[in-house]
Amino acid sequence: MQVKLVGVQHVNFTNNAGEVINGTKLFCAFRDENVEGLRTESFFVKPEIKIPECKINDAIELSFNMKGKIEMIYKA
Repeated sequence: MQVKLVGVQHVNFTNNAGEVINGTKLFCAFRDENVEGLRTESFFVKPEIKIPECKINDAIELSFNMKGKIEMIYKA
């Protein structure tokens, strides 16, 4: 799925259960046939997934696995 990167937030905290949550949250905009204009969504990316060097408003390609989690990110 090709998306436009509109924001990046690095996440590192401990939740109430004592688990350490570490990763990156990507805020993206993309075309959706059910929405007029662009739809926005945020995606959590684990640290083992390499994020290419890109800037805000760059186009990137997200590849999802069968469970709906991000598997790879390419610069479009």
